[in-house]
Amino acid sequence: MKKVFILVFAAAFLFIGCGDEDPKPTSSDDNEEVADLDDENEADEDIEIVNDEDVVADEEILSDEDTGSTEEPDETEEPTEPQVEPIGNFSLNFTGQVNTTISTSSRGGTGAANFNYNGMPFSFNQISIPMVGDIFPLAMVNSGNIIVLWLDSLGLSDISGTSEKQVFGISFPQGAEIGSGTMKDLGSYAFYGDITVNITGGQFNIKCVRAVSDSGEYTINSNDGANIAFLANGDLFDPSLAGSMIPYPACE
Repeated sequence: MKKVFILVFAAAFLFIGCGDEDPKPTSSDDNEEVADLDDENEADEDIEIVNDEDVVADEEILSDEDTGSTEEPDETEEPTEPQVEPIGNFSLNFTGQVNTTISTSSRGGTGAANFNYNGMPFSFNQISIPMVGDIFPLAMVNSGNIIVLWLDSLGLSDISGTSEKQVFGISFPQGAEIGSGTMKDLGSYAFYGDITVNITGGQFNIKCVRAVSDSGEYTINSNDGANIAFLANGDLFDPSLAGSMIPYPACE
């Protein structure tokens, strides 16, 4: 009997102890918590998607900028100027007196002008007129310069009147000193063109030029004002490139 009482008392104690525990949440509370967790997960997933799109957009922008930068021209490159090609070349020499007036008593010197013009070779040499003497090449003073002229031809019939000839000439300062250098530094230029000549009247009129040059070298061996000896050589160019370098028009 005593044993039975103890077992009944123990069972009653266990029943009372279990009844004192806090009740578990109802099924509705569980659903609300699950819903809250689902909302939070969905919010996190939305944020992650937005971030992914932003990253993709940034990558696309950077890609476009990088592509654009490769197409920009190199500003350090300077355009090259077109190279001017010569249309001929020349080589000449002269020794003789420098005439201050031109008449049948004027005297020429010795020497020749050899040149190429557009692939055609020319050689203007000494010209001597019967009963007149050596007259070309002729050196004379012209506006503070010495100009030396070679003609393609000249005959006795040309002495008494006016005739038109081809001419090769070179000009440089009257006070040019003995030595060598470049024609451009000396202020010298050479030309090939047409000239009207009147020996009796002392008139030389250069009508036009076909080729010009200040691109060459010279050597003056002597120059005392009354006589001169020199030589020169260089390239010839189209007169349209000369600008105001020479006071003669271009031939048509």
